[in-house]
Amino acid sequence: MLLTDVKTNLGASLDYDGKKVTFRLYSKNAQMVILCIFEKPKGQDALMNLEMHRIEGSDIWETSVKTYALKNLKEPVFYGYRIFGANWQYRKNFKPGTGIGFISRVDKDGNRFNPNKLAYDPYAKELSHLPSDVSQNLEIFRSGGDNYLYDNAKEAPKSVFWFDTPKEITTVETRPFSQEVIAEVHIKDLTKNLPMQERGTYLGAAKFAPVIKRMGFTMVEFLPLQEFDFREDGQNYWGYMTLDYFAPARHYAYNKNFGKVLDEFREMVDAFHKNGLKVCMDVVYNHTGEARIHWHNNDDASLLSYALIDNQSYYKLVSNSCEGGCDRLEVPEKKYYRQNSGCHNDTNSTNEGFYNLVADSVAFWAHQGVDAFRFDLAVSLMDVSKGEEAQYCPHTSLCAHLSSELEKRGVSVINNPAIAQNGIMLIAEPWTCGGANCYQLGNFPHNWMEWNDVSRDTIRRAALFGNHINLDDVINIFEGTKSRFHNKYGAINYICCHDGFSLYDCNSFSKRDPNTTGGSDWEICSDNQNKEDIKENAIKKELAMLFLSKGVPMMQLGDIIMHSKCGNNNSYNRDDETNYYDYTLANKKGSFENRIFDFCKNLINFRKSNRVFSSFDYDKRLTYYNEHSQLIDTKSDNLKSDYNRNYIGIRVENEGYDFFIAFSKHPFDYKFKLPKADEGKNWYILFDTSNKEHITFEQKAFFGLEYVLNPNSLVVFKEC
Repeated sequence: MLLTDVKTNLGASLDYDGKKVTFRLYSKNAQMVILCIFEKPKGQDALMNLEMHRIEGSDIWETSVKTYALKNLKEPVFYGYRIFGANWQYRKNFKPGTGIGFISRVDKDGNRFNPNKLAYDPYAKELSHLPSDVSQNLEIFRSGGDNYLYDNAKEAPKSVFWFDTPKEITTVETRPFSQEVIAEVHIKDLTKNLPMQERGTYLGAAKFAPVIKRMGFTMVEFLPLQEFDFREDGQNYWGYMTLDYFAPARHYAYNKNFGKVLDEFREMVDAFHKNGLKVCMDVVYNHTGEARIHWHNNDDASLLSYALIDNQSYYKLVSNSCEGGCDRLEVPEKKYYRQNSGCHNDTNSTNEGFYNLVADSVAFWAHQGVDAFRFDLAVSLMDVSKGEEAQYCPHTSLCAHLSSELEKRGVSVINNPAIAQNGIMLIAEPWTCGGANCYQLGNFPHNWMEWNDVSRDTIRRAALFGNHINLDDVINIFEGTKSRFHNKYGAINYICCHDGFSLYDCNSFSKRDPNTTGGSDWEICSDNQNKEDIKENAIKKELAMLFLSKGVPMMQLGDIIMHSKCGNNNSYNRDDETNYYDYTLANKKGSFENRIFDFCKNLINFRKSNRVFSSFDYDKRLTYYNEHSQLIDTKSDNLKSDYNRNYIGIRVENEGYDFFIAFSKHPFDYKFKLPKADEGKNWYILFDTSNKEHITFEQKAFFGLEYVLNPNSLVVFKEC
């Protein structure tokens, strides 16, 4: 059993004797911090305003409050901070709503201290409410015009502290990470259309866990679950604008009462673990949902927490900014936010405060039972620059030292996915949105897995545009994308993910819906001549390549049921049927959706029951044949230069019985010859992607050695 009780040095914590609550806040550049304690989350002035003191020799501010003064913690405690610094200096006679001590909204070092804006605690395990609950345009949180003088303490989100007791969470039996089959999903999409009272919530997901298990998946990767404002920028459905890295999103909870949201999250994890399913969280440490400049006016910024506490410590700052264009007046003496993330700001992982926040946050969620973490735009954690231009280093950056930092916090990290180990898995999205050298696939430390977009693009082309790839590209994918990962078992292979088309749409549309908000035209996609048999073969071929390649396969859970977004390839802002799953057609026997559903389930189970496909040395077990059953020397044959070679056979050496994968990208029928089976054995067909009926993987006798592949198809044989 895993105990969820874990204490960090920062935030609010109950002392060991239970007689006082200690509040600690990191701020290197603050000159004074005032702790404000409230009885209610909205509408009231603070009951207490307590000056904090800087712990000698550190950048930590601290104060304590006796529990009897907090009504013995029988009710949640609501609190926040007013912080003073170089641009707004502390005066004993300061009064909220005034400019006493004010020097500038932002100074040359990028400080944005403003004691008229209440900051929530970055380590809070819960926020009382969201900024948009009280100000949809964020005006009361902004520093432009006269807003900088407005005291927002009555309305601002408060940090919530309550008496929390340790909970036991079931642990999953240890297994090699290479054996995982990952389903990526938005928690609300999963159950929103189901006839259950708890639909769209943590509890709804918990109830659905047995169904996910029956589908064959072993791990669920949830889109962001850390607290975010879902109304940000009009609609922020996916959640990639995190406000609090320690709090679960309240609006996903069935029981939204204070002090209950985290318990419900734990209940969900426990339910998944009891079904043998691991839980992965998509985490966004490269930027926050807070800091941004409005209308190119550097004096007008959003101030919610981190920027108020220590703007130059938490964020990367630059002299100039081109957000939304470069047609504004330059004010180089006042620092702008750097934004290689493409989301208004970049966090500062070279700073001690944010460096520790990332490690503390990951450790906290690991102690809540989370088994893996997918780091959005993880290249940001490889940035070692203290200047304005990013410099990426896999050896000296936060991503290099995160494992050792987590070990200090009692969390083990898996360092070899090929063997069964206790610990969490670190998964990188190995690129970011801007800046030089921002694509780092294959360059992360050895104990990181990485999303593999090379597999995505090659698999799509292999099924949709065979003349755009050569046979060396195909071999590269089956062997675990050696061109990037070399001898590292590091690939998370996928065809589609939340970014871009669903699998159905990738094979049904030749271009995106032009009404897609912010969608790009990069998609490798096809309408497959609007013919169902061609589409079905293409999808099954893509799935077969995914599950028969070296690396860990990942799918959107909606792709197994052929969910369509009607051509929308950037549905981040759609809290509607565009994203919600409908399982009806997948459960309708004989339908196109049901055939794909059954084929995919059988394919997953085939991979799981034949461990050779998830073995570390899988690439060493492969030999290659041409259509005449002659061995191919992949190092000497002109596989890279000849795009007209359309067939390759792959023999998979396995203990007791071999497999043979016949791959064709030819637009017409293609005859080939299988290699001779071992003495006393014959080849049997397991499945042919072009055969609508044969999706059970039941062995079918095959006589002779010649076989005719249908156009652009893939067939798997078993030697028995």
